[in-house]
Amino acid sequence: MSRRKRNERNEIHIVLHFKLLKKVNEVKYLRIIMDNKFKFIEHITYADEKCTKLIYSLSKSAKNKVDTST
Repeated sequence: MSRRKRNERNEIHIVLHFKLLKKVNEVKYLRIIMDNKFKFIEHITYADEKCTKLIYSLSKSAKNKVDTST
């Protein structure tokens, strides 16, 4: 044991059906976005943006549907 840093390879080459798989930082699986450290920050950001757009469109639609003839 020592404090010296080891020179380790960070890249691993994985071959599946004679094709090299490339490393990605995030993956979407069953509508859930996970990053390489299994944190869901990217998924939460995506869901937040989607909900914000939905709320905006619903509020805009509700303003158009208000009856002003009363």
